[in-house]
Amino acid sequence: MDKAPLHSPPTPSIVVADYNDSLPPIEDPYRAVHKVRLSALSHNYTEVESAANRQRCSVIVVVKADGYGHGAIASALFLADHMGADAFAVATLEEGIALRKAFQQTPPGSTYRSGKSATKKNSASSLFQNHSESQSTSTPTNFSFDGGLRRRRFQRASQIRILVLGPAINFPRCFDDYYYYSIEVMISGPEVARSLLQWVHNTEERKRTQVERAANEAKELAMQLQKNQTRHQPTQRTGGSVLHKKDSNVSEISSENSTGSNGDSNQVYRPPSATLGNVTGMDLAKEVRKILKNHMLLSTQSTNASRVSDVSSSSTNAPAVSAGANGAPTQIFAGIEEAAKVSRSRHKAIVKVAFVESGEEDNDPKSSESIPVNHKIHPGLGPRKRLRWHAIIDSGMGRLGFRTDPVSKSEQGQRRDTVEILSELVDLENNLDSPVEFFGMCTHMADANSSSTYTHSQIGRFKSLLSRVRAAGISVPTISTDNSAALLTTNLTHFDPKELLTQEFTDTRGFVRTGGAIYGQRPAFPQIKAISTLQASVRHVATLKKGESVGYDRAYIAPGNVRIATLAIGFADGYPRDLGNGVGKVAIRGSLFPVVGNVCMDMLMVDLGPAEDKGGPGAKIVVGDAAILWGPSDDDGEELVRLQDIAALLKTTQSALTCGLNKERVLRRPARLGGLCRLMYQRGQGLTQSNTARLSAFTLISIIPSEASTYASSSCLHSTQLLAFL
Repeated sequence: MDKAPLHSPPTPSIVVADYNDSLPPIEDPYRAVHKVRLSALSHNYTEVESAANRQRCSVIVVVKADGYGHGAIASALFLADHMGADAFAVATLEEGIALRKAFQQTPPGSTYRSGKSATKKNSASSLFQNHSESQSTSTPTNFSFDGGLRRRRFQRASQIRILVLGPAINFPRCFDDYYYYSIEVMISGPEVARSLLQWVHNTEERKRTQVERAANEAKELAMQLQKNQTRHQPTQRTGGSVLHKKDSNVSEISSENSTGSNGDSNQVYRPPSATLGNVTGMDLAKEVRKILKNHMLLSTQSTNASRVSDVSSSSTNAPAVSAGANGAPTQIFAGIEEAAKVSRSRHKAIVKVAFVESGEEDNDPKSSESIPVNHKIHPGLGPRKRLRWHAIIDSGMGRLGFRTDPVSKSEQGQRRDTVEILSELVDLENNLDSPVEFFGMCTHMADANSSSTYTHSQIGRFKSLLSRVRAAGISVPTISTDNSAALLTTNLTHFDPKELLTQEFTDTRGFVRTGGAIYGQRPAFPQIKAISTLQASVRHVATLKKGESVGYDRAYIAPGNVRIATLAIGFADGYPRDLGNGVGKVAIRGSLFPVVGNVCMDMLMVDLGPAEDKGGPGAKIVVGDAAILWGPSDDDGEELVRLQDIAALLKTTQSALTCGLNKERVLRRPARLGGLCRLMYQRGQGLTQSNTARLSAFTLISIIPSEASTYASSSCLHSTQLLAFL
C-alpha cells in the first residue's frame, strides 16, 4: 500500500493530553520496576565492538553478577540474537552453567521460562522479567526485532563461548562440570594447574563421572518423553475406564518384546530399574549416546523414520519402537541395565576401550578457523571434546594469576617458572586421551585511565611473559587484556596489535572483556548511554502540618505545612538508606523532589513542597504517579537523576547500586520507545502532522490499533513498529 503524501496526512483517531490536563496518572501494577533500555544496550555494544575492531579484537561480553544487576541471561540472549555476540564471561561456574542451559534450551528469538518449554514469541518484552530465564539451540536462525531499535538481522552464532573469570572452586571435581557444559576455565595459579593435571591423569574416576551423568540424563530424558507423550495423547473410554491410545500401543509392543524372552504374550513389559549396578562404564557410555541420539532425532525430526532406524540398528537387541502421535517411530527406553547387558555381550572380548566423546562441531568461522591450537588429532579419530583453559597472568592487579618474571637464583627450588608450568599443561594435548586444550592467556588492567602510566607497565610485563611462552614453542590461540576503561580511553596506546597478536604460523586472536561499558556504567565516555532506570509508584499523598514529623526517629520535622508523598520502595529493595534526609532526590512528572526522613525498609518519603503552593509542581502529584529514582524517564527523555551522580555522592560505583537491587521485590523489564504512552483505545480528536512532531515523553497518546498503519504513514513509521507499542 502506498503511503499518503506528507503534505496531506490522513487524520487518525487519536487522543492527545498533557500532564497539565486532569487525566488520572498511568497506573503501574508493580510497586517498583527496574527498566532496562534495550536500545541503549544495543548502542553501547556497537560502540564497544567498533572500538575493539580498531585494535583487531573481538568482544567478550561480561555478564557476571546477573548482568551487573540487569539480567545476565536476558541480556546475553538479546545480544546474541540481535547483535551477534558470541562470547560471554561470568564470575562463577554456577553462573556459567545457568547461561549454558539457557542457550541450549531456548531457540533464537524465543522466551524461556523455568520449568516450561520455550515458546516462539517476541522475546525482548519478556526476557527481562525476573522469573524468566533464557536459552538457545545450535541452529542459527535469522530474525528481526521491532521496538524502537533499528531493524537489523543477525544470526546467533553456531557455538556460544562461555568463560568463567573467577577462580576454580572445589577442584579437581569442578573440572567435570566445566568439561560437561563446555565452559572455559581460568587457571589462576600453580595450585589450580596441579589440580588440572591430577584431573587429567585420574582417567578412571573422570570417565566414571561422565558415564554416570550420561546415564542419569538418558533416564530423565526417557521418562520426560514418555510423560509428555502420555499427556498429549487423546483418550478413549472402554467399559468405564479411560485408556490412552499411546498406552495401548506401548502395551502391545511391550508384550511382543516380552514374548521373545519368556513366551508370555499377556505380560506387559516393564523396563528394569535404571541403576548402575554391575556396569563397567565404557560400553555403557556408547549405548547411552546412541539412545540420546535417537531421542534428539525424534524430537527435532519426527517424520524422518529411516534416520532413526539407522541410528539404533547397530544394537543387537534394539529397544522396542512404537508409533508416535505423528506416525513417527518412538523408541522405548529399556533401561540402563539392559543397555549395559547388550553392550557387554557385544564387546566381551575387548579389554580396554578408549572413551572418546565427540564435541560440538564448530561451524562458525569467527570462533574456530582463525584460532590456532596446539594439540594434534590422531588420524582416524573424529573431533574431540576438550576442556578449554586459559592462563590468568598477574601483570599488576595483584588478585589472581601466574607471575610474569622468571625464577631468580634466590627463588630456585621455591617456585616453578610460569613457562615451565604452562608447557607441562600444553604437553597434555599431545596425549591421545587428554581432554584439555590450552586456549589463551589473559590479564586485567588495574588503573586504566588517561593520566595513568601503570597500564603501560602492566602490558609490558604481559608482553614479556608472552614472548617467553612463544619462544618455548607454545602457540597462544587467544589473548585478552583490555577491560572497558582500557578499551575506550583513546589516548592509551598500550595495545599494539602487531606486537601482541603476531606469532609464527597462525596469529593470535585478540579479545576485550567489557561489561561496565555495555551496561552504560562508564560515565567518563560520553558515547556510552545509560540503560538503567529505577522507578517506583506514589502510593500515598498527605499534608504534614508544621512541627509534625515523618518516618523513624522523627528525622524530618516539617518546617511548615508541606505535602508529603510516600513511594513504595525502600532499602530492602536496594535503594540506599544513605540517600535519606535530603541527600537523595527523585523525579516525578519532570520535577525533582528531595527524599525526607530516614529511608524505610519498604518505603520512602519525598517533600512535594508547601501545601499552600497550588500552582507548584508538587501540587499536581497524585497517587499512582511514577517516580524516577535514577535513570532517564524514557528512551529520549532527560535524565534528571543520574545514576553516576548517586554513585559519586555515596563514593561507590554504579554497578554496586544496580547489583544491589533486590530482584525478588523489584520487577525487571525492558524499556522501549513509547514507554510512557497511555493506551486509551478510544476515538477522539484528530492529530495533525504539525503536532505529531511535538510528541514528547510527557505526552499521552492513544491510537486505535486498526488505524496504526494510517498513523504510521503520516509519521514516517513502520506500522509494525507502532503496533509493537500497543
